[in-house]
Amino acid sequence: MTPFETEEYVLNSNDVDTKERMNPVALCNFMQNLASKSAEKRGFGYTFMKQNGFVWVLVKICVKVIKYPKWNESVKLQTWVHGIDRIKTDRHFILYDNDGNEIAYSITEWAMIDYKLRRPQIIDNFVDRRKALDEKTANVNSPAKIKQLNNPVLCGSRRIVYSDIDLNGHVSNIKYPEWFLDTYEFDFRHNNIPEEFEMNFFSECIFGQSVNMYREIDGNIHYGSIVRESDNKEVFRIKLKWQL
Repeated sequence: MTPFETEEYVLNSNDVDTKERMNPVALCNFMQNLASKSAEKRGFGYTFMKQNGFVWVLVKICVKVIKYPKWNESVKLQTWVHGIDRIKTDRHFILYDNDGNEIAYSITEWAMIDYKLRRPQIIDNFVDRRKALDEKTANVNSPAKIKQLNNPVLCGSRRIVYSDIDLNGHVSNIKYPEWFLDTYEFDFRHNNIPEEFEMNFFSECIFGQSVNMYREIDGNIHYGSIVRESDNKEVFRIKLKWQL
């Protein structure tokens, strides 16, 4: 079986913004779903993880968008695992437009966690490299640790509701950027869109908890942080480079 998994999408009204451009969160959702499908088909997806008491956890992600496709356009997303480094693995993505042009890239870093003990597992013990890997690379920097905010300004808060929770019982990773992007005013989001964004995931949240969101601005680079209210623990950090 080839390491590559590909899926086509037609952008509908739920996938685009007020200017009919693909929403960055929709792209994250496409990647999340395709990664799950790819892992499941190759024997290390949700079914295998649930049977063994493990869960895949997204740790870091970096995305670069060359061109945002528009409403009703067809796109093709391709993914593959590029490397395994003991307790982490990096999965790459390329988004193509209807003409086959590369229009977005992403590299994501994942860890395999024991669900009860919350401890990382040695991935080589469970994933056959021969079936999973390819040396092809997406044209974007590998995700790195985002700097801590120096002068954070509170920009929003939220109580976690049922629709935020995924099948593993904690907040879906696509919800964190969605929450943060929703703290911006309408005019800013309508007139601007991120050309690059990175995210770091530090800890999980569950139903009923509350979080506070903070922002720091440095020109067209915006930093964000989400902090769990109950213990003041940072659970998520984001860096966005906006097309202003």
